[in-house]
Amino acid sequence: MEAIFTPNEAAAFVYLSPKQVYQEIEYKIIQPVSDLPRLSFAALVYLRALKEINFEFSVQYRTALYQRLVKAIEESASTVEFAKFFSLQLNSISQELSELISQFNEWKRHLVTDPNTMGGQTVFPNSRLSVHHIGKIIDRGESIQVIQEDYPYLSAIDLKLAPLYLKAYPILGR
Repeated sequence: MEAIFTPNEAAAFVYLSPKQVYQEIEYKIIQPVSDLPRLSFAALVYLRALKEINFEFSVQYRTALYQRLVKAIEESASTVEFAKFFSLQLNSISQELSELISQFNEWKRHLVTDPNTMGGQTVFPNSRLSVHHIGKIIDRGESIQVIQEDYPYLSAIDLKLAPLYLKAYPILGR
């Protein structure tokens, strides 16, 4: 997958905070693919692995980890070993991310953005219900059952991906 991602999109897809993603860029662990910055799929694999490991490594070790991971992906390796008892299943991480990103992009194509509806906010089809609104409700911890009672026309996929949309495309300003 040769997609390019913003740091916010990357953070959403790998379930990290944008601050953690920007920190990896600031410390020059992840090399952006442009000046904007934009991140490669390999960077997402690295970030997802970092989230899953949930262990603090030095900047030097994280840099080595990222470089070995990028090389392994380029060589189409299924695993990459970093230490005697530490290896990553690249195929599992790559497949999980690819499926999530594909599902998200397909779902996103059905959303509606119209300057004449809700001030241009992205809404669910055939409604005036903002995706950000649902994402915020879920992010605050409201149960899916309660949301489905209030908005029965929302699908399970809407409720799964709205919080990712909120994190990937935060509303700036105001």
